[in-house]
Amino acid sequence: MLLELAGLWPPRRLGDLRARAPRRPRPATPAGATLLFAGHSFVQTPYGDAIPGQDQHGGILYTDWPGTTLSDYVAFGSTRAVWDLDDDLRHSAYDVVIASEVAEDLQAGYPPPDTPRGIETLQYLRRYAQAAALRGAELVLMQTWEGPLTGAVGAAMQARFEYDRRWLAAELGRPVWVIPAGVYVAALRVRFGDMIFEDGLHLDRASRFPRGLSYLVYSFLTQDRCPFVRPGDADIDELAWQTLLDWECAGMGGSLTISPTPVATPPVVPA
Repeated sequence: MLLELAGLWPPRRLGDLRARAPRRPRPATPAGATLLFAGHSFVQTPYGDAIPGQDQHGGILYTDWPGTTLSDYVAFGSTRAVWDLDDDLRHSAYDVVIASEVAEDLQAGYPPPDTPRGIETLQYLRRYAQAAALRGAELVLMQTWEGPLTGAVGAAMQARFEYDRRWLAAELGRPVWVIPAGVYVAALRVRFGDMIFEDGLHLDRASRFPRGLSYLVYSFLTQDRCPFVRPGDADIDELAWQTLLDWECAGMGGSLTISPTPVATPPVVPA
C-alpha cells in the first residue's frame, strides 16, 4: 500500500518513461534517411563535400551522416537555377530536401515576396515541395545569414524565410519547417566575432564553424544530440542545440517566433 501511494509500484519501465516524453511539432527524421542539399554554397556548408575546382565547404555531413547524402549545387544559384540543373531534386530518391534561396543583392537582401523575383522564389519552392511529395519526402528550408560583406539584412532575411514558410504551408496544407541557420550564425558572430568568416560571407572552411552547421542540421533533423561532435566543438554544438530548442520554426517546441515579411497584397504565383 505504501509503495502504491508513493508511486513506486508497479515499477516504471523504460517504455513507460519514453511514452511520457514530450511530442515535438515536427516529426523527427531517422538518422539513416537520404538527404538532398539543393542550393547555393550556404546550403552546401553543412553538407561539406568538395566542389569541383574548389576546396571542401567545411561541413562533415557528407561523411558523418549515417544515411545517404546527395547534392544539387549551383554557385550563387537561385531556386530556379537549381531546379533547372535537372538533377537529383527531380530524378533521385530522397527523404528530405534542404533548400534555400540566394540573395543576389548582398546589401539589400531578398526582394519582397510580391515582386517578380520574390514570386519566382515561391513558384520554385512549391515545385520543390511537389517533387518531394512525389517521393513521400519533406521539404525543409534553411535560413541564410548576414556577414561583414553584406548589409544589416539578417533580420529581414529571417522574416522572408518565415513568409515563404507560411505561404508554402498554406499551399500544401501541412507545416513547413525552417533550419534556423541565420539565427545560429548570428549567435556565433556575437560570441566569436568576424573571425568566423572566410571572406566576409562564407564561414571559414578551415575552421570549426562550418561543422557547427553540420551539428545544427543533424540535430534539427533527428531531434537528438549529434553523436559525431569533434573534440573542442562542444560549445558550438551546445549553441546549435539551444538554438533549435528556442526557435519555433525548428519544430522542436521553441517559443521564439519570427514575424514574416509584411505584404500588402498576397502575390499571385503561377504553377
